[in-house]
Amino acid sequence: MKVVQTELNEAEYRLLVDYARKRGRTIKEALREAALKLIVSDAVHPDDPLFTEPPSVKGTGKRERTSAEHDRLLYGVAH
Repeated sequence: MKVVQTELNEAEYRLLVDYARKRGRTIKEALREAALKLIVSDAVHPDDPLFTEPPSVKGTGKRERTSAEHDRLLYGVAH
């Protein structure tokens, strides 16, 4: 086993203590669980249909700006 150490401010520490208590875990267990969730959820699964299926719409030849339009509609940001 390796030991990992960090610093938390008072508010972060209180939130961690509350989180662990509500789940019946020690602080050590809660931190280990949080670290594993972060690491596992950050991985791309190669068999995920989002990454393996072809596009559902054939190309129209038009250049799309979906991302920019998305930002403009949600945040009023134009690119």
